[in-house]
Amino acid sequence: MRGQALVELALCAPVILVLALGAVTAVQVLEAESGLQAATGAALSAAVRAPDANTALAAARSSFASVIAGYPLRAPSLSIAVGAFARGSLLTADATATVDAVGAHIALRVHDAQRVEPWRSRP
Repeated sequence: MRGQALVELALCAPVILVLALGAVTAVQVLEAESGLQAATGAALSAAVRAPDANTALAAARSSFASVIAGYPLRAPSLSIAVGAFARGSLLTADATATVDAVGAHIALRVHDAQRVEPWRSRP
């Protein structure tokens, strides 16, 4: 009876440790994915307001870089398809990055699309 508590601790401690590490990893991955989604959305929002395609790409890359800097992501990249860049046309973006979780590198990928603002005057 004297060693019962010690045996129970020895049996339960590894299970509790694995559950705690799993929860920490899940939070890290969810935070990184939401950051990648936020950065992609901000990049597209900046691009759809630009007056032309070249300015849209520059604005999108700048916005993406400023938002992504606040998140623990490795090797973030952004790819934007501007197409004809006409009023009301669809811009699409794909972003990728990796996050370092407990002993693993998890790849993340986000896809987003927004329409070019139809009411703005363009040159």
